[in-house]
Amino acid sequence: MSTVFADEKVMARGRPDGDARRRVDRTRAWRLAGSAFSFIALIVVWQFVVHRGLLSRRAVAPPTAVADALWNMLGTAEFWSTLGSTVRTWVTGLLVSIAIAIPVGLVLGGSDLLYRLFRVAIDFLRTIPPIVLLPLALLVYGATQQTALLVIVFGSVWPLLLQTMYGVHQVDPVAKDVAQAYCLRRHEVVFDLVVPSAAPFIATGIRIAATMSLLLTIGTELLGGVPGIGSKIAIAQTQYATIPTMYAYVVAATALGVVLNLLMMRLERRALSWHAAHRTA
Repeated sequence: MSTVFADEKVMARGRPDGDARRRVDRTRAWRLAGSAFSFIALIVVWQFVVHRGLLSRRAVAPPTAVADALWNMLGTAEFWSTLGSTVRTWVTGLLVSIAIAIPVGLVLGGSDLLYRLFRVAIDFLRTIPPIVLLPLALLVYGATQQTALLVIVFGSVWPLLLQTMYGVHQVDPVAKDVAQAYCLRRHEVVFDLVVPSAAPFIATGIRIAATMSLLLTIGTELLGGVPGIGSKIAIAQTQYATIPTMYAYVVAATALGVVLNLLMMRLERRALSWHAAHRTA
């Protein structure tokens, strides 16, 4: 009985009480209110600066004109087709990066020799700006999705690869010794010990790679003419009459980035709900 009561006390200590929940809810509410206030203040300052002529309307459209252009765009099939092209390129590039980086990272991180041999080479390659590959990709593939994928994968694979290597390399050696003592098979060690231990590192790497992939997607569309939001921004920038449209696409790209980041964070919390950093009562 004493054991049962002890277990109940431990569970009670690990479970937040009503006051703690209310404090967390109030903190979240204040953060949300602060974010909303900052956003509204930014819009007001933007409108004031343009209205007063402190910034030329030929270069900066007022928020009212941008909102009107965005509202009109939302009702067109062209906008959703453009948005779909960007999202499709982003998803494809991210999935290819994941398919390359995680298996290679598990192999390199699981061997001290390979970790030391390839660490310097990876550090050198990841310092190369991905956008420098754009001229070469345009010569080979033209303004197509393949061009964007080449740039996206080259830029996104490194943070995920390094995070996976770090995660595998940081696996508790005592846990490895226990697995060896129990004569676990190689695949059992990988899937039951290495992958769960490295999962937080891998999740962080995927989130970083997702952000990098989106930035490179829009960048290649903007500079290389690959179909998507970026190319629409470049086209709208060439004429004064379409400046509000350009900013509307910029706002759409920003909203897309925010939504995708929130989605990745939610997926990370759900996938790692067992981890101490994401555990909820």
